Amino acid sequence: MKKLLVFVFMIALLPMAGNSAELASEKQLVGEWNFNVPSAPYGYEKGTLTITEKEKKLTGEVKFADGYKIQLKDVSFADGVFKCGLYVDYEYVNLKAKIQDQKMTGTVMSSEGSMELSATKVKAKE
Repeated sequence: MKKLLVFVFMIALLPMAGNSAELASEKQLVGEWNFNVPSAPYGYEKGTLTITEKEKKLTGEVKFADGYKIQLKDVSFADGVFKCGLYVDYEYVNLKAKIQDQKMTGTVMSSEGSMELSATKVKAKE
């Protein structure tokens, strides 16, 4: 009987453990990232990606090297994969990347095709 109670208690705790792992992952994403997309058109190949969390919702912006800023749309993070979109010169561009430690690797999809993205975390948001 004692073993059964311990087993039931362990099963009850599993959903809570999953939620805390997910929150830790989102916190890993939040912050400032220096990105590089070598095959992007001139002026769009480097910059800063800033991810914030407001009212338990992820938001952010891209700031290109020349100072031009664009707000991110449809920001999501699940199972270590970051997804978002943004309008660049009136075109909706999709970004999908995996986060591992302080590195982000993925792709940017536009009408010009798929472009590789890499980013390194500069600092975490407080």
